[in-house]
Amino acid sequence: MKESRSFRRKLFLYYFSIILLFTVLMLAFQYHREKAIRIDALDSRLDDMSQLVDNYIRVNALSDSGNFRLIDSIFNLIPVPDLRITVIAIDGKVLYDSSVEDWSAMENHLNRPEVGKSLFSPYGTAVRHSESTGKDYYYFSRYFNSYYVRLAEEYNINIKGFLKREQGFLLFMAVVFAGIWALLAAVTRRMGKSITMLRDFAARMRRGEGNDPSIIFPKNEIGETGKEIVRIYNSLAVNTAELTLQKEKLFRHLHVLNEGVAFFSPDRKVTLSNSHFMVFLNALTGEHSLTPEGFIDHQLFNGIRKFLDNNQDHATRKQETPSTELRLEKGGRYFSVRCILFQDNSFEVVITDITRTEQNKAMRQQMTSNIAHELKTPIASVRGYLETLIVNREIDDEKRNHFLEKALAQSTRLTDLINDIVTLNKLDETGSNFPFEEVDIEGVMKEVRDNLITDLTRKHMTVEMAIEPGTTVNANRSLIVSIFQNLLENAITYAGERVTVTVRSLPGEPGFRAFSFADNGVGIPEEHQERIFERFYRIDDGRSRKSGGTGLGLAIVKNAVLLHRGEISVRTRPGGGVEFIFSLPA
Repeated sequence: MKESRSFRRKLFLYYFSIILLFTVLMLAFQYHREKAIRIDALDSRLDDMSQLVDNYIRVNALSDSGNFRLIDSIFNLIPVPDLRITVIAIDGKVLYDSSVEDWSAMENHLNRPEVGKSLFSPYGTAVRHSESTGKDYYYFSRYFNSYYVRLAEEYNINIKGFLKREQGFLLFMAVVFAGIWALLAAVTRRMGKSITMLRDFAARMRRGEGNDPSIIFPKNEIGETGKEIVRIYNSLAVNTAELTLQKEKLFRHLHVLNEGVAFFSPDRKVTLSNSHFMVFLNALTGEHSLTPEGFIDHQLFNGIRKFLDNNQDHATRKQETPSTELRLEKGGRYFSVRCILFQDNSFEVVITDITRTEQNKAMRQQMTSNIAHELKTPIASVRGYLETLIVNREIDDEKRNHFLEKALAQSTRLTDLINDIVTLNKLDETGSNFPFEEVDIEGVMKEVRDNLITDLTRKHMTVEMAIEPGTTVNANRSLIVSIFQNLLENAITYAGERVTVTVRSLPGEPGFRAFSFADNGVGIPEEHQERIFERFYRIDDGRSRKSGGTGLGLAIVKNAVLLHRGEISVRTRPGGGVEFIFSLPA
């Protein structure tokens, strides 16, 4: 009985504290509400007065005449004691002040808080001390296109009394509080009995799950009941947290996948999907209004629908987790659509963009064919020269040397071709693994020129460099050397004799360096310029083979530039010749 009374007393104090806090909050709220209403009324009155002053200024054209002293006559119309009127120019200069005789000597008012607020709001207000008059004012400012009208009332007992709350509400809240006090005393007496019953109920639940005699519960009813509730809650919280964590992991995983994934319930309703799923659906069907649930009925996915219809009966399933896959093509893009059916007839649909895989497959097939075709000529030539030497053992030394030189030239071409193929494969397969460093472009170009000085001399070609000293790029040095060397070799092979090659820096985008590689040679016809970066593409197949080119040099250049996130283009050089313009990261 003593414990019951103690609990009821504590419960009463708890609820009493809550009601007391609520009452205090209500009083504070009501006080601020009443004060806000009264401030709004005061602001409304001052706003009407400010409009009256503005009308008076405009009607009497005081802005043009500058005779703002006429505003003094307004006080005959406004029955407000201690009212102060100030007119402020847009630059903060005081044009008129009813409380200061020499307002021209007043300091600039543009930094006054009420003036600053009124520039961006319908009006601005502030309560502060005036340095000009030495009094406290309630300021109200409003902006009228070319000047501010500021009104102020002395913040005296009248204004403070006007802004005070009414006393009747306090009396009302006191009566309500007394009534709640009495009601709370009655309720807590009955609640004590309810809490005791709740304790017994919780104990029965605990005993049903197995009683542990070593556990000692507190003798306070609310403590013991709370402990039981906390124990159950903690158990549920742990399970809920684990489920939430797993769900969050799944959500994050779905949204970073490059595949479109959607999970469906047994009645074929979407339970979870990521953004890629709808993007790929729209790309496949071209229908932006298609919903995830509706895609199964689309004719493109008849295979998925038939698979689900045929495998929803557990007795007829041939696999524990049956699945099917469709391969679809739309607008040059290829997609794999896979459906996996689970035990409860829910299922998952995964859409994967396999365009790059299919393109790489087609490119590899084409490249294999091109490689085989390109290898035939040098191999056949070498074999022919060697067979000629073997059959004609009595051939004179001059012809023997001629055939050997030809065979050596073809073997060199074969070596160059294999090296270019290896370089392209590295760019395709391990491009992201190339180490980057600061590369001096002027030094690279000088190295390339020195490497090819023999061929340049033979063709009577000159190389001019207009690269700013200290121009560097963040790139793989071997690939940068390959870019400039392939471009120079291309010029040596196809531009003609007595040609000048010019390499210069260009203004580039932020984070990139731009370069021009040009020659004044025979140039490239415009109809071929779009395709010269293709692998094994030749403008004149017979002439190119005779010149010794592999057909891969410009393809290597483009792939190397793209690997560095740059761009490359080709155009006919003004005055003749060809110009390559490309960018590399700074």
